[in-house]
Parts: sequence; structure tokens; C-alpha cells
Amino acid sequence: MKLSESEAFFDGNTEVHFHFSDLYMVISGKATVIIGNKFTGGVEIEDGEIRNCKIENPVKYEIKKGDLLLIPAGFAHKVKTGRFKFMQFVIKIPYGEVI
Repeated sequence: MKLSESEAFFDGNTEVHFHFSDLYMVISGKATVIIGNKFTGGVEIEDGEIRNCKIENPVKYEIKKGDLLLIPAGFAHKVKTGRFKFMQFVIKIPYGEVI
């Protein structure tokens, strides 16, 4: 688990993890999380970790303080913030584990 803080107007890189899922627990602020199960391109920075890919047919989720969002292993995702700072805990769940 790690605490992730993003400044206002943050526009993160798209990433995909094949060996674990991400569980976001929002502590403060609001953000848009863009997710898709299909993507193209990107660079594998290490085994099962891809960055800077393009999400095909993205779905947007608005998250705010108190929300939980599970991003399954293999789904491309990125976070964008609005006018305010955004804080969340990110919990890494090994692929295949049950929560």
C-alpha cells in the first residue's frame, strides 16, 4: 500500500499491470480515472508493467473522498485531477487473490 498525492491539474501516464490489481481508496479531493480493457502501444518497463499506451473505448469514472475503485489486472488506466490536490491510498493486490 502507498499514499499517492497528485497536484491540481495532474494528467498521469496510462499504465497497465498484469501481475496485480489496484484498489484506490480516496482520502481527499476528486479525480477522473480513465479505464479500458483494450489498449494499443506502450512500452514495457519491466515484466508485466506497460506505460504510455492508448486506451481503446475508454470508460471514465469520477471518484471523490470516501470512494473505492478496483482496477483489475490487465486493465489500462490513468488518473486526471481537476482544480484541487488529490490524495489516495493505492493497494496492490496480487493477480488471482480474492478480496
